[in-house]
Amino acid sequence: MTRNVKRIAISIVVLSTLILVSCSAKYAAYSNEMFTGKKLLQEKEYEKAKEYFAQASNVQQDSASLALLGTTYYKMGDIANAERTIREAERIDKNSNYLLRILGYKSLILLKQDKPEGINALRQYVDYVKQLGLPLEMRDIEMMIRKNTVDFAVLDPKIEEQATWYEDEMERWENGEPGYFSEKYGRRP
Repeated sequence: MTRNVKRIAISIVVLSTLILVSCSAKYAAYSNEMFTGKKLLQEKEYEKAKEYFAQASNVQQDSASLALLGTTYYKMGDIANAERTIREAERIDKNSNYLLRILGYKSLILLKQDKPEGINALRQYVDYVKQLGLPLEMRDIEMMIRKNTVDFAVLDPKIEEQATWYEDEMERWENGEPGYFSEKYGRRP
């Protein structure tokens, strides 16, 4: 009886180790794809960035990889795929560090298509910024909402800048590094 128990215990340990190694390899691949994709997106290498975010999404389909893939599609002018991907990101996770990006690009996509819900989506973006208490300038966006007129030359870069700032600051806070959130809330617990 003890011999069988030992075999079972050894089998469980070996199986657990294999699962752990497999998960670690998948996470490493996902992290690498995301890191490279973000760098390429910053460098405006959209076609290459799209491939990295698509690969990351294949490894782990989450709101982060989909939000960045949707952003990339938008920047490439592929509005149909941008909308599909951003909506999927929103459906998957409504409370991630990428929600600001999801809401911002959702509004841009809908506004680009002259859809009536675009202004409401932009209002939702502004409300979320206020809900988070972020120190972001919103006057010109609020003016666009009031006038029901969008200046994409102002709105596009503003949403990208704000989303990127928020994601970077959240990453700093999660890593215990100094930044806006560590000053506002102290070190991450």
